[in-house]
Amino acid sequence: MRELFENISENIKKHDEVIIMTHARPDLDGMGSSLALYKIVLSMGKKCYIVSPNKKIYRSLNKGLKLLYDNEIKFNFKKEDEIIKGKYKKPILFILDTQKPELVESEKVLKFINDKIVIDHHIGNLDSISDTIYKYNDANKSSIVEVMAEYLEYLNLKIEPLIMTVLLAGMVIDTSSFSIKTTAKTFDMAAYLTKNGADFVLMQDILKEPKEEMVKRYEYISNSEEVVKDVLVCKMDDEIHGNVDIALLAKELLKFEDINASFAIGKISSKIVGVSARSMGNINVSEIMEKLGGGGHLTDAAAQIKGKTVDEVYTMLKKIIRDVIE
Repeated sequence: MRELFENISENIKKHDEVIIMTHARPDLDGMGSSLALYKIVLSMGKKCYIVSPNKKIYRSLNKGLKLLYDNEIKFNFKKEDEIIKGKYKKPILFILDTQKPELVESEKVLKFINDKIVIDHHIGNLDSISDTIYKYNDANKSSIVEVMAEYLEYLNLKIEPLIMTVLLAGMVIDTSSFSIKTTAKTFDMAAYLTKNGADFVLMQDILKEPKEEMVKRYEYISNSEEVVKDVLVCKMDDEIHGNVDIALLAKELLKFEDINASFAIGKISSKIVGVSARSMGNINVSEIMEKLGGGGHLTDAAAQIKGKTVDEVYTMLKKIIRDVIE
């Protein structure tokens, strides 16, 4: 990690302005990490801007941002057009929590700035952003929040406890309450956030969901199909959803008695369908996701399929599951 942190710090210091961008429909991991990096950049005496979301954001993130603003903790958000029209001496763009050009908040900003650094924790493939000066991607990391927490600790930089609360909420969401993709370092960083002010009570309030969202999720679950014995597959509608929504579905499916593996399918952009897979460990979901062009781990894997409909991916996935398991 030292190489990553030294590279980030060196590039921040070499550039006059830093612009931070996460994926469209940002969540607590992507945007929370952006807020932490923003504070790090300011501590180094550089100008910094965050690309403002132009589409729907998660309710939990909206609550987290409101909590910060209500407590006079503010950030310099700029809309896509403001970034494009701006005059910069030597800007650098940090892209957090995604490496796919189709999923970033603004493809225009992506093309506008030449110097780019990608920091991600998802499965990579040939469609990832390639014209970077540095790229870090570790699918073993629970979240980008975990990476930013390590960076804060490395710098020995103290930031507002309320931001630490938002960061912890992002880690909780991405790990499904520390039930997946967790290592000893994940728990170390959760402890670090807590020791530096993250408030568990406030975090739980941020993460509370409205009744209608939970009801909708269970509508999808009620229509899931047991493709082979003890394996459930669930598809969402043709609306665009976030990776978090799909992952939550897969996680909820795995809670049912005797279910050993679960798969959830949904659109994550107009061009890409996402699949999230979970297993109790006796079925290798990574092997199944690899056949869809993705990958991951024995118990936690994912794939992103371009140019297919949800129904087409649903049909493909069911065939692969039957071929692999039966």
